[in-house]
Amino acid sequence: MNDLARETKFIQRNRKFTLISFLNMIFTKPGVLSTLSLTGMCGDLGNSDIHLSKQALNKRINQPMVLFLQKIFLLLYDAQLTLELSSIPFRSSIPFRSIRVLDGTTVTLSMDCSEFYPGSVGAGVKIQIEFDLLTGRFLYINLQPGKAGDGPAGLDRLQNLQKNDVFLQDLGYFKFKILEGINEKEAFFVSRAKADTQFHTLHPNPQYHPDGSLMQKYAYERLLIESVFPSINRGEYKEYPLVYMGANSKIPTRLILYRMTQKEQSRQDQKIAVRNRTKPGIIKQKSRDLSGVSMMISNLPPTVPAEEIIALYRYRWQIELLFRSWKSDFKVAHFRRMKIERWQSHLYVELIRLLLSTLITYQFRIHFWKNEGLILSEQITMREVGKKIWVLWRARDETVWQNTLESLERILRSIGRKNIKEPSPIGWNT
Repeated sequence: MNDLARETKFIQRNRKFTLISFLNMIFTKPGVLSTLSLTGMCGDLGNSDIHLSKQALNKRINQPMVLFLQKIFLLLYDAQLTLELSSIPFRSSIPFRSIRVLDGTTVTLSMDCSEFYPGSVGAGVKIQIEFDLLTGRFLYINLQPGKAGDGPAGLDRLQNLQKNDVFLQDLGYFKFKILEGINEKEAFFVSRAKADTQFHTLHPNPQYHPDGSLMQKYAYERLLIESVFPSINRGEYKEYPLVYMGANSKIPTRLILYRMTQKEQSRQDQKIAVRNRTKPGIIKQKSRDLSGVSMMISNLPPTVPAEEIIALYRYRWQIELLFRSWKSDFKVAHFRRMKIERWQSHLYVELIRLLLSTLITYQFRIHFWKNEGLILSEQITMREVGKKIWVLWRARDETVWQNTLESLERILRSIGRKNIKEPSPIGWNT
């Protein structure tokens, strides 16, 4: 039986069981499928006059249910790509079409799941998500085994790349093919560079063949970062407006070197020590030697000052806030011993909640800023919106919808204000 037939049969079989009652149970409170026992879920269904034994309920949480919830998510994902959404006002030297942030987060599972989701150690699933910082729109999502690297996702998501998009990337996506793909589409990137990356400048004394052609051996001169950064004062940066990256590729880019303060370097050294103890592989000596310097590259034009590039890259932290809310408030990382179909159902339920909560949160933040000059906290707003997702989803009557939104507005006005110590130099979304 194919996936569509199984899904159709699942809906027909559960019509009397009332799918709405089940959806009401799993969407009213985050993490129900993972945190509640089968007995507890049967008790909740009993409150809606749906009486099932835990064995009967367990049978209904099956592969067709996974496919049903997956389809709901995919329909919502496709629909939000076509929405006309308001954008956060953002001051920058050039108008970006979108500010795209991609990152992955891993959820650790029990060894029972290693057949489906093998991890580097044990079992786990890695969720890759890219979203637009200006609208909250999801632009890419991919579920991978926990042991998968970030590089393939970084390439895959370039399929929907458009001109004037700007990508904020961490080291996991530092691949020359990715950067070249962004360049080809006339989009922009701001990325950290790996410690062993080779940078070159044009040779100050190039040499030529008798026929006048340039000798490639003398076209470039190696820029040795380890000899440069000690001359930079701590807490300051040095920019190279044009360098060529790679031993063979010679990709043109801007390079910004930032020398960390003593406190920042101590934190970085601690991270390296933890990584050395907890993750497989050997940390290269060059990474240790350059632990006190951050290397940032960008193809943004010279009209964009280095200070703005540095400030722009700091917005990459926004996806960490999104993942933090997803794990702490929506309990996606909560795992108990359960069959794989139940956990997959839990994952899609919380993906749906995350998608809708993020979209609504960003539109609320824009609304409050434009109308009241108030900056809302992302985490507080997502938490409060997440509690109302089922009510909003079921609101067919305009009055119910409006009343729910007005209730959320009152709550957010009371508790949602973000405490901002320093305004951002390029926008309010700090």
